[in-house]
Amino acid sequence: MIIYFVRHGESEANKENFHHTPGVPLSGLGLQQARILAKRFKNIPIDLIYSSPMARAKQTAEEISKEIHVSIEYWDDLSEVRRPAEIRGKDINDEKVVKIKQIIEQNRNKKNYHFSDEENFEDINKRTQKVLEHLENKHENQTILCVSHSTYIKALVGRIIFGGNLTEKIFKEMRKHMWAKNTGITICEKHPKYGCQLNTWNDASHL
Repeated sequence: MIIYFVRHGESEANKENFHHTPGVPLSGLGLQQARILAKRFKNIPIDLIYSSPMARAKQTAEEISKEIHVSIEYWDDLSEVRRPAEIRGKDINDEKVVKIKQIIEQNRNKKNYHFSDEENFEDINKRTQKVLEHLENKHENQTILCVSHSTYIKALVGRIIFGGNLTEKIFKEMRKHMWAKNTGITICEKHPKYGCQLNTWNDASHL
């Protein structure tokens, strides 16, 4: 099994520096990036495309699908990590947004802590486990392309590398130090002896 995890193209929120809501679309540049990305898969045999249903990922997946003529299945479990409702759609540097993030950070080590309706580390970790188990059980001998989001792809890769040993502290460092460019391609492959392995992280050489 080979899995291509792909981040969506630049969104309007990326461009204007505000926190996403599910319906935020690709920017003009992001749409161009998605079309360039799609051409990279023209000669790669993909069995199925899974995509987050969020608009920016959906548009990116559609461009790939049009280029390679492979169908898309939209999968909620590939959606971006959910932030608190209080900051969605708000400027990243807004004073209230910064304060909420500080409160969350101060309570990060509390296992069951939620500021409001956001996903905490335990929530994210359970979701990534569910996704990876589904891919291994349903697509063992296939090549699958998953269009998703920056933070969530980091969570998936963290789960692949560390398994049940992934901790909040490790994930925090991954989020901080593993930069993910728009339309970056991450490749993981299941090895018969060692299990799923990371082969390539965020290749955006097509841009």
